[in-house]
Amino acid sequence: MAISFSGYTLVPELQHWYKEFIIKSVINRDRIPPPSDINPINFPPQSFINLLLNDEYMADFYEYTYTLVSDFFCVPRQASSRLQIYPGLWQYVNLDPTGDNIFELNNHDLIMLDALLAYRNDSTSLTIIDSTSVSIITDTTAEFSILYASYDSLDGCLAKLIYLYLQLQIYGSYQLYNNLDLVSSCDMHPKSLLCNIFESYVMDAYFKFMINREPNLLYQCPPTTP
Repeated sequence: MAISFSGYTLVPELQHWYKEFIIKSVINRDRIPPPSDINPINFPPQSFINLLLNDEYMADFYEYTYTLVSDFFCVPRQASSRLQIYPGLWQYVNLDPTGDNIFELNNHDLIMLDALLAYRNDSTSLTIIDSTSVSIITDTTAEFSILYASYDSLDGCLAKLIYLYLQLQIYGSYQLYNNLDLVSSCDMHPKSLLCNIFESYVMDAYFKFMINREPNLLYQCPPTTP
């Protein structure tokens, strides 16, 4: 059954991993309350949402397509009790390699997810080379990957945000990001919602970097003149 994403569509691992991030977030402390959780005992570890939001991602691959759960009795009880508020409108989805690309990830998104996967598996294995074209080459024998990309060459908010995150984590490069001009947009499109969530994660990583940076990276105020 095709999935038409709506405000009543529940992606369980998105809700769980966003809650985990909010609880641990530095910049969000005591502000946005975390969403209700869903028991993650049956969550597939290879979810691309897990890859995005979990620093300790363990799988060596990821999946990003979903199918609709049409049988209400197959929905976890924590979710079904809330979904009943929207009779006839709710949708509950499960990760499924034969399912739909409900977040409409494009080729650049997938290349950057491959790069993020390489980084999660081994933070020393990924090299980024500035390029106007976008591609990733992985040598499984030597266990290293080379990402060819630049911020301006990437298409879409998610790909750009992953690029910013990797530049920060690998090279300590923070100059490309300006949190006064957000990469994500505020609308109800599923990919926009995903980008909003991931941008808050990226912003938190930038904040942690800035408060722990070396003294020579701190801004020096010019001397005052008498």
